[in-house]
Amino acid sequence: MVEMWAGLLPFNTLSSRLTTLKKVRHNCIAEPSPTNIGKVSSTSNKHKRPAEDPDEIDPEERAPKRTKVAKKNPAINDHVTDAVLKSGINGAEMLRSSLGRTNAFGMIIIDATIWIWIFDRQGAIQSTGINFIEDLPRFMVLLLAMQRFDLSDWGFNEKLDPAISLRHSSATPPTPQPVELEFDGENQKFKSTTVFKVTSDLKNNESGLVAKLYWPNQDRPNEADNIKHAREDADLANHLPCIFGSRDLDPISTRRIREELGIAARSPRLPRLLRIAIFEELLPITILTGDNLVFAWLECIRCHYRLWQRHIRHLDLSLANLMLRGRGVDEPKYFGVLNNWDLGDEEENRTESRKDLTKTILFTSLDLLRDRLPGESFIQVYPHDLESFAWILVWVFLAIRKGKTLPNPEVAEWRTSDPRASEKERKDFAVSPWEYAPHEEWSSYWQMARNIAAWLRSRIKEPDPNAPPEDDLELLRSFLNVVESAYTGRKPDLPKIEGL
Repeated sequence: MVEMWAGLLPFNTLSSRLTTLKKVRHNCIAEPSPTNIGKVSSTSNKHKRPAEDPDEIDPEERAPKRTKVAKKNPAINDHVTDAVLKSGINGAEMLRSSLGRTNAFGMIIIDATIWIWIFDRQGAIQSTGINFIEDLPRFMVLLLAMQRFDLSDWGFNEKLDPAISLRHSSATPPTPQPVELEFDGENQKFKSTTVFKVTSDLKNNESGLVAKLYWPNQDRPNEADNIKHAREDADLANHLPCIFGSRDLDPISTRRIREELGIAARSPRLPRLLRIAIFEELLPITILTGDNLVFAWLECIRCHYRLWQRHIRHLDLSLANLMLRGRGVDEPKYFGVLNNWDLGDEEENRTESRKDLTKTILFTSLDLLRDRLPGESFIQVYPHDLESFAWILVWVFLAIRKGKTLPNPEVAEWRTSDPRASEKERKDFAVSPWEYAPHEEWSSYWQMARNIAAWLRSRIKEPDPNAPPEDDLELLRSFLNVVESAYTGRKPDLPKIEGL
């Protein structure tokens, strides 16, 4: 039994199955768009009226040429747009339906024309339209090819999801299970990181292990290499994740089908590969409260600065990426850990544009979210990351209650995928923090939040391309002074920072 949902079918690489369909042209697109719908393959053999001899027609009797004007029907355009959006959403749902699923296949049918869509972690591929009445033989070849697909052709990985064969062969319908869905409805770029516990007989691990299954860009530095280089500084060992192994399950992955269709060079997105890595299990920083959480947050800031000075950059700071390593049982001691280095790089080895990387908008510097002037460079510098740390702590005060994310109503809109909206909402806080209130358990830290808001407000200014770069150490010193002016708890002195 093969899954069918809302007119969409799961689908994997057409490498060997659709060789006979090479005449069907495909266009690679970065996001679902109705602009290509309407292009239909011209393979019908309608009889054409033979051309008349111009010499047999009186010039005065010749009718003037008329320009054909295509009439646009707004209702049809809305219908097409709606179909494309729903197709993209369902494609995302299917990609999330099984661990390690590589592709999802869908169709959009309007009248007698069908468009074939393939969704994967790189984006979407849309064919030109096929008229299944006039091009019936070609459409039948497609159906016959699909009839012979096995589970791997439909995009499923039986090694990562052994139950998939049972779910598609048993006559008993599966019990419905809740699914947490994350997708970018604008451009169909699915990072799809899954973390799950694993067992091992390793004797040098006290806290357990987890596996991380994800889809990084092929040209990005390997996360394992980033962590290995970062851990060369022995002082940072307690504040960095420990990785036990990494393997690329499919090194070619999303590039394969685009190369076979001849569209790899025109793809607006970089190819992605399926990678699995084994890590030491860490704890979320939000299990701590009060001074203990602030202390761990300060440790992460110090670790981040030390690495930035070595040109090792994290570049996706978020609350979820600040973790804890626990040591001891009776009286456990926690170390703040800067986790998830899959988007990090080393500045001198950077191989791609920052614009193609995913960031957590909620914690992104306001300066990175603003509109750029024509020709203005887009460079991520240390002040941007330090500002992300500020927004992380502000969010904790306004949204974390008893270790759970329960944002106050006035900041619920901060969790948006719209960069402009995020910039506006958070700028309002920086300008008028007195209009906000923290959760009760953080009320004694609210003066600290207001001091941070004043620091953030001071950084909202007109860009000056001729301004000298800020000194990273002095900026860090000034920020820590702002934080510690309203903080009476313990202050970490490790990792050690020279001159601080």
